[in-house]
Amino acid sequence: MSRRFAFSLVELLVAIAIITVLISLISAGFSHARELARRTACLSNLHQLSLAANSYAAHYRGTYPCDYNEPTGYWCKELALFDDDVAANIICPDATSGTGTVGTASQAWGSVPMAGSALSPQYGWLCGTTASYGMNNWIDPSGAGMAALASFNALDFRGNETFNGNVVSAVSITSKGGNTFNGNLIAGGVIGVNGGGTVNGNQYPNSPGVSPPNVQTIWNQITQHDNPYPTSGSGTIDFTSHSYLIINGSWDANGQITIIGTGTLLVSGNVTCHGQFGANMNIVTLGSVTITGQLNLQGSIYCNGDFTNDGGHNINGVVVVGGTYTSKGNGSFTEATPPPFDPRSTCRILNAHTPIFADCNWVDASPQDTDPVPANLQTGDASLSSNDELGRFCINRHLGAVNVSYLDGSAQTVPLAGLWQQQWSNNFYPTTVTVNATW
Repeated sequence: MSRRFAFSLVELLVAIAIITVLISLISAGFSHARELARRTACLSNLHQLSLAANSYAAHYRGTYPCDYNEPTGYWCKELALFDDDVAANIICPDATSGTGTVGTASQAWGSVPMAGSALSPQYGWLCGTTASYGMNNWIDPSGAGMAALASFNALDFRGNETFNGNVVSAVSITSKGGNTFNGNLIAGGVIGVNGGGTVNGNQYPNSPGVSPPNVQTIWNQITQHDNPYPTSGSGTIDFTSHSYLIINGSWDANGQITIIGTGTLLVSGNVTCHGQFGANMNIVTLGSVTITGQLNLQGSIYCNGDFTNDGGHNINGVVVVGGTYTSKGNGSFTEATPPPFDPRSTCRILNAHTPIFADCNWVDASPQDTDPVPANLQTGDASLSSNDELGRFCINRHLGAVNVSYLDGSAQTVPLAGLWQQQWSNNFYPTTVTVNATW
């Protein structure tokens, strides 16, 4: 009699388990291979965008595309003349569908619907655009809010001032005095001149992502890397041996002070000018600035607090205000080249390894080395905070990494923590961070 052999139940279960494991391994391998293919296509897109941006810069004498001078001509549209396939090249294969607003790791950013929609129309100027990448604003100073006066908060003009250059506010601009604006007015919110002056330029309200340089960050970088020398600030301020001096406390700028040479004065407290004061230097203060006298300055002011002008001034440089600017006085601002510590400076260092485009949840960003790692790597910094613009690039799009392209046209995959090692601007110092990306 012949004997028939058959699998036992245990053997069958073991075989099924082995087959299941093999299928899962093969499936994971195929999934990983598909992601690598999408990542490669994304790198190709960024390479093409960098080439188009360099063609744009060659045509416009070194100027790269930006947003703030002309909000309706942001980089996606500006590159169309230099990239015949720009509509396809601005979409990452891992983020093809649009969110209608700020993007995510798996979705492209886009404009929100116009008025009448359930969503806010504040980004309506992006109407019709969906894209997966953002531009490094620091490659062009005007793209990072270059202006005679720029503030993170409201600008309230009730005096008689002349502005020779752009005026920028991340919040709003109000003019009710006899002011003259020889440049553009750019605000994250409303602009109200209401007969309070003459605007010899354009007005751009509701511009997204308006972000002047962060004064606290500038202070930190100078104190950490430029070794400012202590001074009392009374009697004589001598820059002969030290280009950076620091006052620990508040400081009163008055006519009894003698300034020797030129440089930058750091003040940890408030700055006041109640008398007559003139100098050729820059001022960086963590406190407020109050003018009740007359300030004549060949240089720039970086004020982390409020700026109040109840007197008069003539400032030939740039002014950045972290708080609110309020004026009932008179004076003039004449925009000039910012000092080298300002990321918008034309003294900026652009080299082959300066990032120009990267996977991003928004149209652009101006990264600072003090920007924190966003808590949610799927969304990045969805609030568009000016204090975490690197968070717009820090999204878990490519297995714990993003793709970045550079001024030399190359593109590479960068781990998320590696974003803090890139040379985004001449004021960006490589910083070690920990990013817990899962994939």
